[in-house]
Amino acid sequence: MSSSWLLADLGSGVLHWSVDNYGNGRTPIMGGIIGAFQGHHSAPWTITDRQFCNNVYKLCVPFGIPTIALINALAGGAHPTVTLFFTVFCTMEILSQEFHKWSHMTKGECSPYMNWLQNSGLTINRKLHALHHTVPYDGKYCIVSGVCNEQLDKSGFFRRLEHIVYKCNGVESNAWKLDPELKNRTLRGEYKIE
Repeated sequence: MSSSWLLADLGSGVLHWSVDNYGNGRTPIMGGIIGAFQGHHSAPWTITDRQFCNNVYKLCVPFGIPTIALINALAGGAHPTVTLFFTVFCTMEILSQEFHKWSHMTKGECSPYMNWLQNSGLTINRKLHALHHTVPYDGKYCIVSGVCNEQLDKSGFFRRLEHIVYKCNGVESNAWKLDPELKNRTLRGEYKIE
């Protein structure tokens, strides 16, 4: 279960990075998610006004019941731990948006249980997530717990991915458009965020 939670944190970061930096609201299939994430930077407080279902439903498309049913079918009845692993993973991915919402709420707006989850590090906390909300939004993408953020940023993981994307198709990340020096550093192979 803990490895599924850890992988979900990493997965939330990869998804968050990709939708923050590529595509737009008109992108096929993922446009709704992309538009919501990119728009969130200009009005981050609006996430706190969303009811639970309105907040998480877009993530049910890639991570919902059909995905879990397909994994179960592929794993077969002889491998229930595989199904359990991916069920927890998909559930955490869906709930990541709710955890993200809590990180934008004050302690007084959150229940004691929500505050406990944040304080224990099981979900992303306010202080850690606030570090993402600085132009050019170039790091701290993981929003299940944020436990993967430091290692991913220090290793330059996302800058490497941006460099690969740029080499393959010439598309610049949105973070590069907001910070041309970030683009220059990345193209020089200086990937780490200090």
